[in-house]
Amino acid sequence: MTVVSVEERKERAEAYLNQSLSYLENASKALANGYPEKSGEFLWGGVATALKALAMAKKGVELRKHRQIWGLAHEFVRETGDTQLYGAYREADSLHKNFYEGELSAEDIKMSAAKIGELITKLKALVEEALKEPASED
Repeated sequence: MTVVSVEERKERAEAYLNQSLSYLENASKALANGYPEKSGEFLWGGVATALKALAMAKKGVELRKHRQIWGLAHEFVRETGDTQLYGAYREADSLHKNFYEGELSAEDIKMSAAKIGELITKLKALVEEALKEPASED
């Protein structure tokens, strides 16, 4: 993990968050245009970048590996107790894998999209809350 200065923390967290919301919008468009695998990949990207935004906002660290993103998702569940949202994270990860396999239907992806949208909304709120506080040193 790369640690950034407090000054960079807010700017980079907001950039990740904006990218996450853009991916969420692109997922909807891709699904509407008949590209379910691409939609799923955008949904995964939305979750991954929202978690990157949270890591940047809370800790001033940049996540670069899939394993680090998984770790933050686990940490998120421990801190909030919100196991439903961990399920949404796992669905997003399965959509990422589906991009390469193409086994899920458009209906499967559409059903996952609502849960993933809720996850991104909650992560956005946590990012915004964390940006009001100084970055932690852990």
